[in-house]
Amino acid sequence: MMTQTLWRKISQNIERQIEEKELSPGDKLPTEYELSRQFMVNRHTVRRALSYLQDKGFIESTQGRGTYVRRPARPMTLNRRPRFAEAVISQGRIPSVRVLRLDIRSSEPHVAAELGLASGAPIVFLERLRLVDDEPTGLSLHHFSAERFPTFPEMYRARGTITQTLIDSGVPDYTRRRTSISSRLSMPAEAELLHVPRHIPLLIQRYLNVDGLGRPLEYGESRGTGEVTVEFPPSPTD
Repeated sequence: MMTQTLWRKISQNIERQIEEKELSPGDKLPTEYELSRQFMVNRHTVRRALSYLQDKGFIESTQGRGTYVRRPARPMTLNRRPRFAEAVISQGRIPSVRVLRLDIRSSEPHVAAELGLASGAPIVFLERLRLVDDEPTGLSLHHFSAERFPTFPEMYRARGTITQTLIDSGVPDYTRRRTSISSRLSMPAEAELLHVPRHIPLLIQRYLNVDGLGRPLEYGESRGTGEVTVEFPPSPTD
């Protein structure tokens, strides 16, 4: 009974630190040896507490790397009208973004091809850090034709959202034509911005948005640690 009380005490202590944000996603927990000394228990008791927290999704352990606070899973749904802020608000959470870079530059060949431009044509480049409840959840890169939207940087700084900037630029609606999904380990700068250890894989989404006439509008890339939910519309026989 005493052993059960001790491992629960350890798990509750760590869980409280996570919930009160004394420990944040990506933070590394003390080693089993350090925890056993802190709580004056044997390592078997510590392992049981950590195993319990891992089963509940609070932490994750990797052999040779240690134990880290896990980021809560926030599934993203793929649909034809993806809107970050609307999706987050619908979940009862608070969205925000931080602009990392916003400029006009020469397009890389694959970006130009996606937007139907000549290689090297000027594009608007926007890189943002997305946050939910002030917690970093993803990085996004956005590319638009600078010839089509020459005042995009100034308008975006004034309006604060891509959707409103496009509306005021004469694009009332846009939809997703294609999304490709892959994964890779994070780069050092990405791991630092997203508050995740480098061994955690990032989910990479590359996509093409089109305007109401079906013309290429935006080529983008999203990098994050969330899950993706794919929902299919019901068939006529359902």
